[in-house]
Amino acid sequence: MSILLISFFAMLLVGIPVAAVMGLSSMFYLLSRGTDLLTIPQRMFAGADSFSLMAIPLYIFAGEIMNRCGITRRIFNFASEIVGYLPGGLALVNVLASTMFAGISGSTSADVASLGVMEISGMVEAGYDRSYSTAVTCASATIGSIIPPSILMVLYSSITGISCGKLFVAGMIPGLMVCGSQMLYCFYKARKNPDKYDGNYHPSFNAKKLLMAAKDAIPAMIMPLIIIGGTLSGVFTATEAGAVAGLYGVIIGVFYYREFHLNDLIETIKSTAFTVGQSSLIFATTSVFSYCIAILKLPVILSQMISGVTTNPYIVMFLMILAMMIIGCFMDTTPAAIIMVPIFQPLAASFGFDPIHFGMVMVLTFIFWRNYASCRSYLIYCKLGRKCLACEVS
Repeated sequence: MSILLISFFAMLLVGIPVAAVMGLSSMFYLLSRGTDLLTIPQRMFAGADSFSLMAIPLYIFAGEIMNRCGITRRIFNFASEIVGYLPGGLALVNVLASTMFAGISGSTSADVASLGVMEISGMVEAGYDRSYSTAVTCASATIGSIIPPSILMVLYSSITGISCGKLFVAGMIPGLMVCGSQMLYCFYKARKNPDKYDGNYHPSFNAKKLLMAAKDAIPAMIMPLIIIGGTLSGVFTATEAGAVAGLYGVIIGVFYYREFHLNDLIETIKSTAFTVGQSSLIFATTSVFSYCIAILKLPVILSQMISGVTTNPYIVMFLMILAMMIIGCFMDTTPAAIIMVPIFQPLAASFGFDPIHFGMVMVLTFIFWRNYASCRSYLIYCKLGRKCLACEVS
């Protein structure tokens, strides 16, 4: 265990890519056991060869289509007509637009890459501080992994075998609560200190413009309803729902928006393949790492250690959240979830926690703590006058 964990954290701190860290630390451990290294490619193939994980490229494909159809601009305009006239208008638009786009992309990074250009530059031009604009954009982007379809929930479902449709439904209320709390915070900051957090963008409410913006944006926003409705009704699985979402995106882009052409389709496929290729490599190498953890019986050892400290389920939950917070500071959400779910989900079940409830706890903990670490680094970069990822996007 020491060989596996020490090599893992050492390479992670040095800055080696996560996929390589997983593979190399697993290789060192298997060599120490005298295991045939042929096990590594076998486990890598088994990790990537999953029907449930097929949903991820399909959802990414559907989100890419909508992005190329100009849906990000339409959603931003729609959100602007709904809340743009309130105090802290553009900050509220930022959060609401991210919530709307979350039902299409299912990814935090896709939200930042698609909407970040308009959100950060628009807020800065309207007189908002760049650090505040960046922080609001990063925080609102986390909703993309909570509102269905969520790629992180698909991943959790594929590891545990829990219904993806039930996870999608369970994510709706927390996602809307996060949206509401962020909007209330932005509204409060604007009312308390309008010179710094309100900006100079103060349009008036126009019902006619709102209806026109809704006509443009709502057809694309029907996609999550199709996914959830079809999954819960049993018409199709979560993976098949991804294919239906992609087909719906093509139909909307070609026949309704009329902005999606053959060249766009080729570029969408290329972009999706590039994104999925990176993710699949992480899935594959993390599968080897999880295999090593299973050999070591780390979940059983951890359960016995925690049971020896306390039998209070709430303290156990607190300790697991604390561990996920620490891991979330060093790793991206996808590899962190692949590693921690097989360890913590059986532990949570042994203490009587509902698997869907615990799934929501894991998703929210990983997303928010990883986002907190990212926001702090972005703000530090802004204070130093250096470029960060969010600035490069805009």
